[in-house]
Order: sequence, then structure tokens, then C-alpha cells
Amino acid sequence: MQTDLGNDTVVESEESIMKIFKVFDIKNDGVIDFDEVKMILKSVQFYPSIQTIKDMIKRVDKDRDGVISFHEFANMRRNEEVCELNVLAQFKKFDASPPHHEDGVPEDAIQSYISEFMTLDTNGDDKVSFLDLYESMMTRIPEEWLEWIFDNVKRGVKDETLLDIMVENGFNELTAARLIEKTKRDGKKICFD
Repeated sequence: MQTDLGNDTVVESEESIMKIFKVFDIKNDGVIDFDEVKMILKSVQFYPSIQTIKDMIKRVDKDRDGVISFHEFANMRRNEEVCELNVLAQFKKFDASPPHHEDGVPEDAIQSYISEFMTLDTNGDDKVSFLDLYESMMTRIPEEWLEWIFDNVKRGVKDETLLDIMVENGFNELTAARLIEKTKRDGKKICFD
């Protein structure tokens, strides 16, 4: 995944992705299976149905062998897929270690990111729960907004102007900035479903 830290955009390294993968690969057999996903979900007090867990795996399991390989997991992270498993991976990443210290990001950029991240704390307990992160990352952006962002980026409207309009219309500032950056990088193939 990429994280915007002010002027620094951090691309998650292969090593960082592997660390997260190993949290999920409890059996240490090189794949993530149903039981492992269920155990990780249980660790964050999330108890979905059997079918929901199967659907979570199926969305990432591109070769349809019933398990998630490191390659499939890494692709999910690199493509910033908005899916339950990626939200869980993001949560476990921050649950396990301080953000981005291994990526050589300046301390002030990290503190800025942490401040933005903490805006997800909905109950004021100075903790971002899995549910807080889940609701933030799984929010669906209406197609009309995605089209509006694309059209205005294409027309060359300044990022600050787009950001101001989006925040005035209820977007979280960090989410708005990420949408603008992702649209500039990926064009119209941006997808949040």
C-alpha cells in the first residue's frame, strides 16, 4: 500500500508486506487459509459468518485454490484493494509495529500521519479499533464523485481546490487527498468497490 505522509509517499516494501503476511500465516506453511483468517478476525473481536470468511478469501484468491499465497496477498496490498482482508492487514500492520519506521520516513511525517490516522478514533479513547478502520477504508465513494474527481484532475484543477471542495462536502481530508493522488496516478481505472 501507499501512504501519503505530507510530501513523502511511502510505498510498502516487499519486506513490510512479508511481515504482515507472516502475521496471517499462523501455520507457517506459506499460505493463508480459512482457519487462519478466522483466527485473525477473532483477534480483533470480529466474528463474521463462514460464508463471509470464504468470500473474503475468494476476493483475493485469484488462482481459486482456496488459500491466499504471498503473491496474491502482496498484489492485494500493492493494488490497495478495498476489501475486508486488506483492512484487516492494514490494522494488523499498525497493531504490530509503529508506522513506517522501517521505511526511513522522517519522524515529523510519521507524526503527521499518526495524527490523521487518529481522526478515525470515533469514541475518543485514543485508540483506533478495527471497526473504526474498517468503516473508514470500506466506505464506498459514489461513482459521481469518482467521475467528478477524474474530470477535474484532467482539466488541471489545483489539488488544493479539489481538496477544499471535497472536505466541504463531507470527505475526510486524508481520504480526499488519497483519492486525488490515486486518480492522478491511475486515471479512470480508480475503483473503490
